[in-house]
Amino acid sequence: MSETTTHGRVNIALTGRAEIARDEISARYPFREKQQLVRLGLAYALRLGLEPVRGGDFGRAGDGQNMNVGSFDPSGELFGLVRAFHPECDDPAEVAETLMSLGLVKLAEDIQNSEVTRIADILYANDGTD
Repeated sequence: MSETTTHGRVNIALTGRAEIARDEISARYPFREKQQLVRLGLAYALRLGLEPVRGGDFGRAGDGQNMNVGSFDPSGELFGLVRAFHPECDDPAEVAETLMSLGLVKLAEDIQNSEVTRIADILYANDGTD
């Protein structure tokens, strides 16, 4: 673990609400590992430019899936990406923890509202240039 990546943080975790969202997404789009879906939630949050803010309805990280920082991002590339999007952050693992929960909840909502109907939809902007 690099000191620039996690500041000694050992675990990151989903909120209970995000874990429910992850399971809803998994029912529709099965992934081999749940951690892959959590990474997808982080990527979706970054793609949408969600702010890593834990509002009143955020919940408590730790009520959901708990992951070792080293196994979540063994190469440090995800935390490097978080730092690139949020250079002001002191702890990219904490920002990732927030964004992965926010991203999973938003993705589940967007699937439910048919704004996302296939995984490829999250890769491309809906700008009519399919």
